[in-house]
Amino acid sequence: MLQPIIAAVVLAFVSAIIHALGLLALLYWQTRQWHRIEADFRPRRNLPVFLLLFGVILGLHLVEIGAWAGVYFWQHCLPDLETSFCFSGATYTTLGYGDVVLPRPWRLAGVMESLTGVLLLGWSAAFFFAVVSRFFDLRVRRWLGAPASTTKTIEHKNEVKG
Repeated sequence: MLQPIIAAVVLAFVSAIIHALGLLALLYWQTRQWHRIEADFRPRRNLPVFLLLFGVILGLHLVEIGAWAGVYFWQHCLPDLETSFCFSGATYTTLGYGDVVLPRPWRLAGVMESLTGVLLLGWSAAFFFAVVSRFFDLRVRRWLGAPASTTKTIEHKNEVKG
């Protein structure tokens, strides 16, 4: 009875680690690309950035769902990998069809997966919102004729100190 709960807690933390590493990689990439984004702030430049963010975040969630599904299948909770992945996706996203259920000892794992999914989906939404807000702020500053970013000012101050 304790094994499924321990597995669920481990999976929750593994999912959080996968998510944190993925979002940190996106943040690092976006920070390194920001000077290019500011220099060419048009839809043809912005759309690929948004689509890349969307794709990577979607991929992170699919990997996390796959991890849960893999454990369910490995522990013989569900008959095949497809059913495991479908159940895991419905549980992670809290869609919860209810057509497939875990065996009694593993049902709390499904609850943990739902809690994990809600938190990580919220984290993704907050991250995406922060990126879109940064783009919106840049656009507003461009419309008002204000400097594009404080990044150049900070870099200049660091060069003067260095």
